[in-house]
Amino acid sequence: KVMFEYMIEMDLPVPFTDEFLALVPRQRAMVNKLMNEGVITSYALSIEEGRLWIMAIGESEVHINDLLRDFPIAPMVKYKISKLTFHNSISFQIPNFSLN
Repeated sequence: KVMFEYMIEMDLPVPFTDEFLALVPRQRAMVNKLMNEGVITSYALSIEEGRLWIMAIGESEVHINDLLRDFPIAPMVKYKISKLTFHNSISFQIPNFSLN
């Protein structure tokens, strides 16, 4: 299978309602599971802007859309999916130790 990387830009309902905040623990659990599986590679939130950015790996935009529809917060958000040509980033790395 050929896999592609996608960026999802998600607009959150601001101000946050109690109903939305009640979904956050389930949302985080799902995101953590998908990160452990390597489906989501990055997840960033700006509370001030009410925006969420997600980097995800998938077969197609349809596949990513299906994934997003399963998010607990899905009924309350709007999002845009962009297929990336490439994405460069500096990953966290453990420093090399010298044996000297």
